[in-house]
Parts: sequence; C-alpha cells; structure tokens
Amino acid sequence: MVDRAGQPGEGQDRAVPVGLLLFLLTLHIINQIDRQLVAAFATDIMHDLELSRSQFALIAGLAFSGVYAFAALYAGVLADRLGRVRVLSAGLGVWSLFTALAGLAQGFWTMLAARPFVAAGEATLVPTASNIILARVSERHKAAALGLFFAGIPLGIGGGFLIAGQLGPLIGWRWTFIAMGALGLVALAVLVRLKDDPPDLSHRPTLAGNLSALAEVFRARPRALWASLAIIFAHFHTATSPFVQLWLTSEKGYAAGPAAQLYGLMFVIFGLAGTFGAGLLGDWAKRRHGLDRAVTMFVLLLILAPLLVLYRLVPGGTPLFLLGMAGSILFMTVIYGPIFAIIEELLPPRLKATSTGLNMLVLNIFAIGGGALAIGLASEWLLANGSARSWTLPLLGADAFALLAVLFIFLAMRSPRDLAD
Repeated sequence: MVDRAGQPGEGQDRAVPVGLLLFLLTLHIINQIDRQLVAAFATDIMHDLELSRSQFALIAGLAFSGVYAFAALYAGVLADRLGRVRVLSAGLGVWSLFTALAGLAQGFWTMLAARPFVAAGEATLVPTASNIILARVSERHKAAALGLFFAGIPLGIGGGFLIAGQLGPLIGWRWTFIAMGALGLVALAVLVRLKDDPPDLSHRPTLAGNLSALAEVFRARPRALWASLAIIFAHFHTATSPFVQLWLTSEKGYAAGPAAQLYGLMFVIFGLAGTFGAGLLGDWAKRRHGLDRAVTMFVLLLILAPLLVLYRLVPGGTPLFLLGMAGSILFMTVIYGPIFAIIEELLPPRLKATSTGLNMLVLNIFAIGGGALAIGLASEWLLANGSARSWTLPLLGADAFALLAVLFIFLAMRSPRDLAD
C-alpha cells in the first residue's frame, strides 16, 4: 500500500505521508471502537450478563488495561526488534478475533476471559503506529501528525457510542461486537501489505536494556519525566469514560439511547478538535512564535480544569452541563500530540517505541485500570450506604487526580529543552 520512504539528510524536509496517516487513523478508530463497545453498551451488557457494578468495573477497567499495559511495553520492544508492521499485524488479528468472540459471552467469566486478548492485541497499535509516523514526518509537522493519528481516540470512542445508539436497537450488542471483529480482519488484509523500514538491530534491544537506558534519559532530562507524568495523570479522567452512560442514566436524567448518542456526538466533535486541533496549535505556536509546546499545553489544561468540576456538579441537560461535557472531552484529548512530541524530541530513536510502551503501561495500570476499579468499588459502597451521588462522587475523585497533570506539565515547561543526541 505504501512504499518504503528513504531517509532524507539532516535538515531536509519530508512530505507528509497523507495516505499512511489516514490508514493508521482508520486502524486507531477501529481499535478504539472495539475497546469502547463495553462502555457504550454498558446498560445492556450489565443487564444481559447480570453483572454487579464492581464486576463491570473489572471488565471495563483492569481486566483490559492491566494486560494492555504490559503488552504495550513488550510491543514497543518487539517493534524495535522484529519490525513495527509485523507486530501490529499480529495484534490486529488477535484483537479483532476476540472482539467477535466477546459478542458470544454468556456471563461474567466468559466476558472476562475475552477482554485480556482484546487488550493484548490492541496494545500493539500505539507503540508501533506512532513511531512509524515519527519516522516518516518532519519535525515541523510531528505534533499535528500525531494529533491526527490520536484523533482515532475521539472518533473511535464517539463512534462506539453512536454505533451503540444506532445499531444497538437494530442488531443488539452481540452482533455489533461480531461485526466490528470482522471489520478488523478486513483491515488486516491491507495492513500486511504495508512496507516499513527494517528495525535497527545494532543495539540488540532488550526490555531490561531499553528500560535502563530510558531511566538514564529521565535522570539526565527531567523534562521527559515530567511530561510522561502529565500524560499518565491526565488519564485518571479517561478512567471515568466507561461509566459515563451509567452516570448519565442514573443521576443526570437521560435514557440509555439518547445518552449514548449525545456523548458519542460530543466526543466526535470536541475530541477531534482536541486531538488534531491541539497538535496543529502546538506546531503553529512553536513554528511561528518559538513557543514551547509545554507552554501551549499548560495554558490549555489550565483553561479546561474548572470545566471538569462544572461537568460533575451542574444538572444534566443544561447549557452549563454541555459546556462541562465539552471541556471533559477536550481535557482527555488535547494531551496526545503535543506531549508525545515533547517526550519524543528528548529520546534517541532506539528508545522511542519503548518509551511509548512504558507510558502506556503505567497509565493503563495506575490511572485507567486502577482508577476504574476504584470508581466501581467506591460507587458500589456509596450505593449500599444510600448515597444519591454514588457515581458522581467517585468520578469527581478521579478528576481530582487528573488535575495533577497541570502541575506536571508546568514542571516540564520549566525544565531545560535540550534535544536528544
């Protein structure tokens, strides 16, 4: 599908590989839809499989993100060793097959068994695809290119909820899972034709060796560490997304179908503005005014922070609630392009996929998985004790942790901007 690109000399600009970017964006959309279908069909799945809140939290959170985290780290190392397209192709096949099989689940244990395989396959996408992009795109366009790739998150999450709202009443959640699995296998037939540069084996990358080298980079260049912590803590807010439909229906007065369609539409619009828009803004501000991408991110997150609190506390359906929902989605999505570009410019090429994998490990175990499980357990306890805000209070607690990202991006902004050797 795409020919191997030659490596231009230092300072020579490269054409933006639009076809490649759009194909990887499509894979990211499929990836995110498959991941989010459990959340989008939360009400139906909890009813049909007779799940408790904590069981659903485990399926939607740690059962997925715990495996995803470790698989992403190993995927980064394997990509550096075996080749990015090979690793991604294997992952796409696995996650598509088990997405379809999840549609056949008959209870808690069978759904729980399918989710780790979906996670392991999906974990190959970001470490491989993001580094394919970084290898093909010039410095002046990197944040925008990554922003376009990470637009797969809002388009996929929003698409998942829209699919649930539209297809759910027609074919049900089970056939939707099966259809998405089949779509992924079709995409696999295209992916295996993709040409990529062979891996650099001069360093014989190993997990232990790469992690040790990465630790040295973090010690020497704390800016990379602060930026990594910012993206990790911001994902505590992402951990709230599997519970949105349950929260909207039980405490904000929405019916299940309209709730899914509203959140899906909002996520497509504002999530796309967040991922792609923030990447464009960061590149433009750096190119036109020499403004550090960390400064751009600090200002954006500082503006959005109050909207997270507003979102939780105002009545559903009001203009202020919709403003808060927009701010919530923007907070989740503006971080990817600029922050990954900040980290990437500080790393030697042989550590970039491993760094991405390590960040995915920590944010999935600590923020998404741990955060989601804590939300589920706290909500169940509050419900048992008669709280009228058994979803709102745990979600607000996760948001408080997410706001620490503002502090960490501030520290990154104040750290030296030395570049990788």
